[in-house]
Amino acid sequence: MVKLGLVGLGEVAQLIHLPILQRLTEMFTLAGAYDPSPSVARSISNRWGIQQVFDSVDAMIASPDIDALLIMSPDQYHGRHARAALKADKHVLIEKPCCLTVEDLAALNDVAEQTDRVAMVGYMRRFAPAFLEAKKQLPAFADITYVRVRDVICEGPWYFRQTDTVVTPKDDIPASLIEESRQLRDAMMENVLGPNAPAELMTAYSVLTGLSSHSLSAMRDLLGSPRRVIAAEIKQGGSQITVLFDYGHFTAIYECMIGGVVRFEAGFEINSRYNRLAFEYPTPYIRNLPMVLDIQNSTDQDNSLTRLGPFYQDPFDVELRAFHAAVTQGGENRTPPSDSLADQYLFAAIIAAAQKTD
Repeated sequence: MVKLGLVGLGEVAQLIHLPILQRLTEMFTLAGAYDPSPSVARSISNRWGIQQVFDSVDAMIASPDIDALLIMSPDQYHGRHARAALKADKHVLIEKPCCLTVEDLAALNDVAEQTDRVAMVGYMRRFAPAFLEAKKQLPAFADITYVRVRDVICEGPWYFRQTDTVVTPKDDIPASLIEESRQLRDAMMENVLGPNAPAELMTAYSVLTGLSSHSLSAMRDLLGSPRRVIAAEIKQGGSQITVLFDYGHFTAIYECMIGGVVRFEAGFEINSRYNRLAFEYPTPYIRNLPMVLDIQNSTDQDNSLTRLGPFYQDPFDVELRAFHAAVTQGGENRTPPSDSLADQYLFAAIIAAAQKTD
């Protein structure tokens, strides 16, 4: 049994992780939690039976009652919290993005490689059963002719406002902490984008490290890192990002758009000359929606479409089970911080390519 501490009890914790953890009681004990809002911490801990509310992240890290931390704090704190936990011999599952800067991530990776604790990054899309089946069915790299990756979505609140409620702070987060958080994020954004970066670029980087990190990490899992970013365009105030990736004998296209039309088109299409794999992720804010994997095979005389699934197991469920196995049985950790370094370099290359086209 892994005694789990939760760092941050916001939207993702309330709507996604806690309902799943409640079902995995044979694996995890909700041993503790911290949130900067005392009212949120009390309300959510009472609702979900979390055993102890801590006054600080440091206090939870120091507690002998905690084996592992699920880090869901603001992105700019991920590296700091994960490093402190690892140094205290705690395992960590870090919600994406792992960190906002290469320097912060490299420092975390150094600590992770010096300990025998598990450090896993929460790229849950890479744990989806349809994705794992696609990896098995993937054509030989030399045979791939075309890849399209897509994130054209409406944000989560439209969905979860109809299905659940989120407890929010009652103006009880200390002003000093809010200011510290803002300054830390601003400093990290300046580190990446330079001083006085336009708002559109800052929004785009937030999209890349947030929504896009799922797809780009999954793209690397399937295909490896691209040779280079051929071109990138940022439009619509940073909410629309289009990228061309060079994979040698083929080009991969990434389309991202966050808008007001209610849809969630997040998926992959991978083609060879006569074959095609395609799958789409549903919104994570409605539980256990199915995924399918379409496999099309064509010849000069025939054409067939095979649909595998529907798969109903939630990717977050698979991810948490994998984390538990890594912690308790030495199971494979497919998403360590070292893996996320490739994403950081890709984000930087996309921003650089977009700036060239301005």
